[in-house]
Amino acid sequence: MLKFPELDSIDIEILMLLQENAEMPVKQIANKVYRSESTTHERIKSLRSRGIIKSSIVLLDLKKLQQILTVYTLVQLNDHSAEALNNFHKAVSTFDEVMECYHTAGDFDFQLKVVTTSSAAYYNFLNTKLGLIPHLGGVRSFIVIAEHKHVTAYKLS
Repeated sequence: MLKFPELDSIDIEILMLLQENAEMPVKQIANKVYRSESTTHERIKSLRSRGIIKSSIVLLDLKKLQQILTVYTLVQLNDHSAEALNNFHKAVSTFDEVMECYHTAGDFDFQLKVVTTSSAAYYNFLNTKLGLIPHLGGVRSFIVIAEHKHVTAYKLS
């Protein structure tokens, strides 16, 4: 459970409701937190202006739309200068297949979440995009065979 001293219990309740359904009407949120609609609207506006709420999104179930392949890719660079690290994360940020990129500690420098349509598409991604980035040392790929849990909401209280 995460703790946020700059947020009161009402802010936390509002955030939890919005994480469940970002399209929930302000009136409904206000009823659930026992506050007026205008007060609730102002709180949400404040949470946005302070950058606590970054954006509102729609999450898709890609399994219902098309065949997908999710691969967690660990990347090791052979140059650890600030320039090489910055160039790497800037390059992968431009690739549509890369959904997430984390600079990590340990044996590998980066962890990528790569989503493609097939193993052939992933192979193409490795050869025509990832493999062309300078200072690429090693790559390890972990193909997801089943997703058992996927949450996007943070537990705030």
